[in-house]
Amino acid sequence: MSSNDSEQQIKHHQSVKRLLILLTGAVFLIELLVMIFLSKLPPLPNIVVFLLDSTLLATLIFPIFYFLVFRPLSQNITQLRQAEENLRITSVAFESKDPILITDADANILKANQMFLKITGYSLEELVGKNPRILQTGSNSTDHFTKMWAQLLRNGSWIGDTRIKDKRGREFPIGMVITAVKNEQQETTHYVAIYNI
Repeated sequence: MSSNDSEQQIKHHQSVKRLLILLTGAVFLIELLVMIFLSKLPPLPNIVVFLLDSTLLATLIFPIFYFLVFRPLSQNITQLRQAEENLRITSVAFESKDPILITDADANILKANQMFLKITGYSLEELVGKNPRILQTGSNSTDHFTKMWAQLLRNGSWIGDTRIKDKRGREFPIGMVITAVKNEQQETTHYVAIYNI
């Protein structure tokens, strides 16, 4: 688990604690006010007092629970459904006819789609954790890759032609678009390479 994940988990636990304390305090204060109100009424049968107490308590607590619990929960469910829909769309796009490779910020391979695996002959297990240099043929100069990385770091993308080799060592030319994926702080977290055969 990354430090960012553990920080988010700590913040989540703290916000849940605050919510529980707030709800408990609200219920206590509302019940106290209801009891004070009931004590000011003329003597009533116990059943009427219990019914009034329950009705007033439920009526006064409902808005608090609605705005602090139910409304945020329904918004989270809506956001989760939207994220699920986005993931579904992304997974369909990922398995397009174009070969696609995804690396982390250090250019270690994380994922490759089926078309990429098909044209290179590698399995996903053979690629994960490796650097895309395993596909280099040696026909491109060091200067070619230096310029590619300089443009990628400067502009966040690179478009060009290169040569790669498959698992058997066969070389072939291929077009390539590399895009940097950035987080909210504009730090590069991943690179996505889409190849054109």
